[in-house]
Formats: sequence, structure tokens, C-alpha cells
Amino acid sequence: MSNQEQGRHPFRFLLKFLLFAGLLTAIARVMASKKAEFAGLTDSEARAKFEEKLGPWIGEEKAAEVADQVVPKLKDAGLLEPKAAANGMDKAAGKAADAVKGTAKKARDSVKNAAGKTADKVADTADSASDAIGDAVDEAVEKIEEVSKKTRGR
Repeated sequence: MSNQEQGRHPFRFLLKFLLFAGLLTAIARVMASKKAEFAGLTDSEARAKFEEKLGPWIGEEKAAEVADQVVPKLKDAGLLEPKAAANGMDKAAGKAADAVKGTAKKARDSVKNAAGKTADKVADTADSASDAIGDAVDEAVEKIEEVSKKTRGR
């Protein structure tokens, strides 16, 4: 029996799954944008914003009650008050400093490795040059001895 005969439709499942994932993504984006609206506000500014948005829908008194319940939770989450923004900036600056420090260490290590490799190459080149000079001197000495033997033998 095939999958379709059994009532299973993998493409339907995939489509449903993708729609569900898209819905969750949309909800998460809306929540993040709403959260960003309140980031850095003071208590009174957040209360006023809640009452302004909820007042026409549920009434001023009910909106004030909801604001009284929600604002402390936002404050506990660290979204309210200018201190929250400053703390976030301090953390971001610390992360940036750590990243720069890490990059500087990597660059230093790269330079050390490159310098070490260059020093090794220079040493190898010097050894090769020394060997070549030694060989040339040996050949010159041999030729001088040959010429000297020929001139004595005359």
C-alpha cells in the first residue's frame, strides 16, 4: 500500500508544518516589536502608554488595572527605566571589547607564526647560502691548487 492509500499525505503535513512555523514566527516578531516599544521607558511612561492603547478597548479604569499588573513585570524583566538601556549598552560594549581583544590575540598569534616561519626561512636561506659559499670556496681552492701544481711542474 502506498502512503496516499493509507490516508497519509506528506506534502499536506509539510504544508501544515510550514504554516504553523510561519504563524509562530509572525507572533514572535509582533511580540518582539511590542517589547521594543516599551524598552527604556520609565514606569509612568509605560503606564501612560498602556492606558492610552487599552483605554478605548476596555475602559480607562480596567486599563489602569492592567497597567498596574503589567508594568511591574516589565520592570522585573529589565525593559523599563533608562538604566535598562544603559545596562544593555554596557553589555554590548563589553562584548565588542571582548571581540576586539580576541581578534587582536588572533592577529598577534598570526604575526608570531608568520615571524617564526620567516625567521626559519631566513635561517634556511642563510644555511643554504653558507653551504653555497663553502662549496664555492672549496672549488676555488681546488682550482688554485690545480693551477699551482701546473705552474710548479713547468
